[in-house]
Amino acid sequence: MPDPIDDLLQRMNLSDKVGQLNHPKGTGDETTGVGPVVVDIESRIRRGEVGLLGGGFEPDHLLELQRIAVEESPHGIPVMFSMDVIHGHRTIFPLPLALAGTWDPDLIRRTVRVAATEAAALGIAISWAPMLDVSRDARWGRCAESPGEDPVLGAMFARATVEAFQEGGVDRPDAVISCAKHFAGYGLSEAGRDYHAVDASPYRMHNVVLPPFKAAVDAGVGSVMVGFHDLAGIPCSAHRELLRDLLRDRWGFDGLIVSDHTAILELVHHGVAADLKEAAYLAFTAGIDADLVSEAYLRHLPELVAEGRVAEADVDAACRRVLRAKHRLGLFERPYRGLDDDDRRRAVTLTPGNRSLAREAAAKACVLLKNAGVLPLAREDSTIALVGPLADSRANMQGTWAVAARAEESVTALDGMRAAAGNRVRILHATGANIVDDPNQAARLDVFGETAPIDPRSPDEMIAEAVALAGQADVVVACVGEAKEHAGESSTRTDLGLPGSQRRLLQALHATGKPLVVVTMSGRPLALEWEDRHADAILHAWFGGSEAGNAVADLLFGIVNPSGKLAMSFPRTVGQCPVHYAEAPTGRPVDQIGVDVAGDDERDHDGRNVFRKFTTACRLEGPHTPLYPFGHGLGYSRFDYGPLALDKTALRGDGDTLEASVTVRNAGPVAGEEIVQLYIGDPVASRSRPVRELKGFRKIHLEPGEERRVSFRITVGDLRFWRADRLAEAEHLWEPGRFVIEVGASSRALSAAAVEWAAAESRP
Repeated sequence: MPDPIDDLLQRMNLSDKVGQLNHPKGTGDETTGVGPVVVDIESRIRRGEVGLLGGGFEPDHLLELQRIAVEESPHGIPVMFSMDVIHGHRTIFPLPLALAGTWDPDLIRRTVRVAATEAAALGIAISWAPMLDVSRDARWGRCAESPGEDPVLGAMFARATVEAFQEGGVDRPDAVISCAKHFAGYGLSEAGRDYHAVDASPYRMHNVVLPPFKAAVDAGVGSVMVGFHDLAGIPCSAHRELLRDLLRDRWGFDGLIVSDHTAILELVHHGVAADLKEAAYLAFTAGIDADLVSEAYLRHLPELVAEGRVAEADVDAACRRVLRAKHRLGLFERPYRGLDDDDRRRAVTLTPGNRSLAREAAAKACVLLKNAGVLPLAREDSTIALVGPLADSRANMQGTWAVAARAEESVTALDGMRAAAGNRVRILHATGANIVDDPNQAARLDVFGETAPIDPRSPDEMIAEAVALAGQADVVVACVGEAKEHAGESSTRTDLGLPGSQRRLLQALHATGKPLVVVTMSGRPLALEWEDRHADAILHAWFGGSEAGNAVADLLFGIVNPSGKLAMSFPRTVGQCPVHYAEAPTGRPVDQIGVDVAGDDERDHDGRNVFRKFTTACRLEGPHTPLYPFGHGLGYSRFDYGPLALDKTALRGDGDTLEASVTVRNAGPVAGEEIVQLYIGDPVASRSRPVRELKGFRKIHLEPGEERRVSFRITVGDLRFWRADRLAEAEHLWEPGRFVIEVGASSRALSAAAVEWAAAESRP
């Protein structure tokens, strides 16, 4: 039976094929300063010059554009509409960094299923998500979109999101093609400066950066987006070894490789291409199929083919991948999918069920950083002063990259607290401070719209009003943090403290002597050392989405028990960045590498200490450690961990397995969820290995007084690491020796034991 895609290709001329590789910017007549904007998109589609297009239009407009493609373009090939569906479509869920902090792949899948269903009902065929950049520098604004600092947690997030976007096959009416981005290393940009250079060794790339992308490829992701940045001097958009040798040849990825927005044009700015034509040549020969916005392929690929620098067969291959994606989506049979059914769109968008899931996800994503007994709040006969610029800021609840969100559809903390309190609790409200004090900066952030106008009063006047309310209250709840535009693309920050007068507000509230609960909202970890010392409780709520306010109220009043744990460490100060838990040991100082000097029986024949007792005490608090480490999170339960037990302490060969177990008991008064974490350290190896690496986790639910034995099955696969001198040539191996097994409640609160794992041919 003939292949319909090959048959179509044979009827297309070179210009037709190149047109399928073009994704222009056609969302209006404004200019971005970094790429061409197409105003008359209809004519471009008629000429067959548009293969993909951003779906940021009303449904009727998209329907008309698709009609033109199907009925008036040379071969009737439908357009594939795209959108950044990062953490929801119309129903907005917590930021990806927050969702990763639920450590709950099933919950993440459910949120992405809703996002895919809503987006597909608006004609979206490909989502530029998930973002899988391992992020270890809180200054970088795009850590908000990432699953955090750890490759294992990132790989879990990758599998869950890819499978949910594409569940049941992308031809289903409620599925979309998923796109893993930004390949690869973007999260390691120098100084957290967006778009900046990355100088990462193949060793670091394989052990830290690439695992989430490999998980996405293994899960069947349909597309991969290339990073803006340069990698050790080679921009990723021109990186043949990364794209062809590794992604295509070694990993066997057969889906679409797409550039980021204007990234091919930016090869000129990177200084590796003299002009747009040379940029097109470098990007195409490196392996990029589709050009987003630069229009470099449309303008120059035919000329490059005519000159013999690019083979038309390679253009055919790239075009075939675009057409194959459209075929898999069923666009040739149903080009108007999602655009011609208004009833379905209304039936699946922002439903009560979707909002209920958003509320659940937002509550489970929040992390209780500190609680000195003031939480949960009493739900009767009390007065609460709810203050702060984010207490009633509807425009900020969705966070960054919520492109289809509508501010009026979000619930604020004030809304949620009033609804939960009813008539039993008196809620007093004052803004207390603007997010930023400078009106010009506020205008640039664009957060003060109709729902959150800037307060023209002086900071002193606003603080005085909040303090007066605090005097009437039993407890103060202060909602403070960033504006949503403080995080996201091109949103690097050099100060991770609370902006504007917000710290002054908290200092004045603390001085009243009233119990102070701080609710922080942000798209990144913040530096909260003063708040940690002076607040009675700190709940980090990130940006929770459509139901953020209800979720915050559920947690503050104890309707829901907090269970989130950090997917990214919180620094003490910005000067620590980047900071993360999986540090490599260093020669000095001892307290930084966390080594307890062991007895003679713990030393090898050279006298070196090969068993490091990484307990809670050994990660000494100090200027080098995070304020709140990866995996940290409290609740209203108290989970007691029994001793770590191993079923054996000596193993041999690849086929042997180890069971590590610990008994966890809920010693608190309420039911709760705990995330039990497994870490492994490799103290002596051919490469300096991290002190500890996350290898697994279990999320368990325990009633008060209930205990459960939690077990982890450890195989040689958990001991392996990548030894690599080139990106496309890496060896995944394990080395016999002593390993440290750790289980506990965070990357700092752990119990440890050692095992010897010998090669199969070893003799006693």
